[in-house]
Amino acid sequence: MLKLGIDLNVVTFFTLINGFYTQSNVANAMSLFDEMIGKGFQPNLITYNIILNGLCKTSNTDRAVKLLKMMEERGLQPNVVAYSTVIDCLCKDMQLIEALNLFFEVKDKGIPQNTITYNCLIHAMSTLGQQKEAIRFLDEMVASNVSLNVVTFNVLVDAHIKEGMISEVKYIVDIMIKHGIDPNVVTYNILINGHCLQNKMKEARKVFDLMIKKGCVANVFSYNIMINGCYKAKRMDKAINLFCEMFQKGPIPNIVTYNTLIQGMCQSRRFFDAHELFKNMCASGQVSNSVSYSVLLDGLCKHAKIKYALKVFGHIKVVKELFHCLSVKGLNSSVYTYTIMINGFYKEGLPNEACHLFRTIGDNDCFSNISCYNVMIQGFLQNNYTSMAIQLLEEMIDKGFFVDASTATLFVNLIFQCDRSVMFGNVS
Repeated sequence: MLKLGIDLNVVTFFTLINGFYTQSNVANAMSLFDEMIGKGFQPNLITYNIILNGLCKTSNTDRAVKLLKMMEERGLQPNVVAYSTVIDCLCKDMQLIEALNLFFEVKDKGIPQNTITYNCLIHAMSTLGQQKEAIRFLDEMVASNVSLNVVTFNVLVDAHIKEGMISEVKYIVDIMIKHGIDPNVVTYNILINGHCLQNKMKEARKVFDLMIKKGCVANVFSYNIMINGCYKAKRMDKAINLFCEMFQKGPIPNIVTYNTLIQGMCQSRRFFDAHELFKNMCASGQVSNSVSYSVLLDGLCKHAKIKYALKVFGHIKVVKELFHCLSVKGLNSSVYTYTIMINGFYKEGLPNEACHLFRTIGDNDCFSNISCYNVMIQGFLQNNYTSMAIQLLEEMIDKGFFVDASTATLFVNLIFQCDRSVMFGNVS
């Protein structure tokens, strides 16, 4: 820069450092910052805050803490933004004790903390299961006249709901209403999910209807939570009604909506409906993922509907095309998907097809895991292919896998049967 005749000053350094951080180039930004200090320039508060923000965004927590101390040592008093940035970084790094120490240190200096600082600490406490301490900080915010916002309450409500602390949730919501803060769609979704987790679908629906009554528009997450709750409560008709309601009221179903419904239909043995929904999903332009295929395959195979699965996805000779189809769509067939099909073939009495599919796993850049081997060995044993089961067991052990309890039991039973045959043969 000097060779180009450009004068280096604080503004020049500030502009370049800010540019590097905008591009997430921390190394060059810090190098330039060190050069700035080395040339005798004194960075101002804004420059320090930019550096701190960049370090925190790139998870350089320790360097951010050291830089904060450097500011103080150089006689530049950090402001609430600088402290909040570092406290937030410590909280996200789950260093709650260090974050609290810095918080109280700042408090002792008489620097008032803002909503962001409190929210960071409350979120960290809630994540770490320190709900009582989080409530204490909420009360402190109220007592200190720190501005409360919906984010504060959403974090607290979510944490307490997950812990099943319903009475505390009511207390938090009461404070929220008392301070004139209206619940948003996130708040309602958290409350709905809480009722769904406890299988209280009537209460969940009441909150859902209240949200709409209050003028808060339900989003796709709201419907997905309700649909998932109905599916788990084995109320598939209500789940389907909610799905139809989505088309009437606006939120477009996403892949999660479809996958949840397909899984629920399969579990309730409504295979035709599941297949029809799968086809409608593809026809609507919704991009299916590997989970969509796996959910439908798993549902069909678990209920010994492998022939129907083959009808859905093609003749036995082209089952492999299902996996090819996944790769064409940019999806990877997981070993879980293969295991589903292999298990289904065995249930349907098609061990040769199961074996063929097992040996083609590597063709799709996928590798057999312990579950896949156990399913194969169990299938061989159940179909009296003892020598093949033993060969596969040796291959499995060579790869560092271990048999599970079910496979081990089958081998023990096999040994016991062999011993009995020998014993009775000797008696005769």
